Amino acid sequence: MSSGIIITLVVIFLSVIAVLIAVIAIRNKIRDISRSMFGTDSFIDGVNQQKQQMSETPRSLHSMTSVYLPQILRDFPQFDYELYKNKAKSLLRSYFTAVQTKKASALTEECSLTLKNYVQGIIEDLNSRNVTHVFNQVVIHDTQIARYIKNGATVTVIFELSVGYYSYAEDESGNLVFGDKNMKQQTVYEVGLVYVQDADKVENNGESLGINCPNCGAPIKNLGIKFCEYCGTSIVEVNVRAWKFDSVNEQTTQKRQF
Repeated sequence: MSSGIIITLVVIFLSVIAVLIAVIAIRNKIRDISRSMFGTDSFIDGVNQQKQQMSETPRSLHSMTSVYLPQILRDFPQFDYELYKNKAKSLLRSYFTAVQTKKASALTEECSLTLKNYVQGIIEDLNSRNVTHVFNQVVIHDTQIARYIKNGATVTVIFELSVGYYSYAEDESGNLVFGDKNMKQQTVYEVGLVYVQDADKVENNGESLGINCPNCGAPIKNLGIKFCEYCGTSIVEVNVRAWKFDSVNEQTTQKRQF
């Protein structure tokens, strides 16, 4: 065997050894990183454990209740925070039910026409694709006020709700279209509660929100009004009815994938 061939074989052998050493070094480095990050030798197992842990950890909220609630109570002394906090949770659960069963009528009664039409649009989209969006094992971890918005015509209280659930879409044959049937998701929803301050400034005189006197049907126009300006009926009890849930939105930049 010539010296040239021997040199070539030696070079190849040394290159193979170098590659093996590099592979072993990289593997050990990945193992060390995995141990430090996840406490396990397998990086893949560590990532899966991390995903599982995240799926069980509730999302945090802005928790601005202590800031905005005093402002709301100055404008609406009779505003019952605990009442509407619980109603917001019930509304969100009814929203999930309405979308899953494809029945907008499943929404709670204190919803605006705007919200009902929005849900009906989702249902029609699902029907056009022959898809069902399933929400299983819904848990609402926390509910807080996130924002208080006054624009002259209406005021809006935005509730944030930290939610855990199994959310996925399937076709008529039960085939998965979107989501994961086995991995829980943690997310945040915003629920908007609206009160009309001046019905004249709202399109259709506030009909989409249903702010009317229960006696004569006249619109309740101004914040703080005590009696209907048309028939004289007391408006104290109407204030409760004037608050309507007007929106439900998930805090995500991702578009619906079904």
